[in-house]
Order: sequence, then C-alpha cells, then structure tokens
Amino acid sequence: MTQARLAAARSLIAVDVAGDNDYLATLPATRHLGIARDGRALVWLDDNVESRPLDEPRPDRSPEVELHGEGAMHPALLSHPRIEHYEAFFDGLGDPEAAPLGWWYARVWLKAA
Repeated sequence: MTQARLAAARSLIAVDVAGDNDYLATLPATRHLGIARDGRALVWLDDNVESRPLDEPRPDRSPEVELHGEGAMHPALLSHPRIEHYEAFFDGLGDPEAAPLGWWYARVWLKAA
C-alpha cells in the first residue's frame, strides 16, 4: 500500500532546508521524506495540493524556513497550515550544468506556535 501511494506522488529534491527541520515532515502533502546520498532531502509530494494565496504583510523578523531546489517549485511546498507569509523566486535560466531546468528559492515565515 505504501508503495502505491509513493508511486502516485511526485518526487522532488529539495537541495537545502534551513531553519525549522519539521517543515517538510509535517507538510500535509508529504507522503515520504528521506535523505539522498549527497545529504539533500528527498521528498515525495501529492500533486493534488495547491498553495493558497496569503495577504498578510511580511513579518518584521527573519524567515523560519528557507528552501531551494532544481526545476520548478511544487505548489504543495507552500501549502503548510503553519505558514504566515512566504516569498518565492524562480530562476528559469538556472545553470547549464548544475541546474539545467532552472532553480527555485523560497523563504517562509511560520505562525507563532
């Protein structure tokens, strides 16, 4: 049963997760979380989860979580119920060798616990 759920989920390699280490583990769209050979987080996400627009102003503090990875960012990464505000950037040109499909970067501010 677990294998079928993983097969139906989309994989994503998050190159780095700085800050709240539980962010990806507690993300509702996460079906499996592991560590790749090079230390990057390897995450399987459901495709039917979309991020929600947030109208809250940017908090006057540093973000609690910073994420970045290759290719396009999966919208589920910004659907965490604890998000107060986020900023996301996509570099479509990337690097011909390191990131031929582009590169994304997100800063996330979490609601107070």
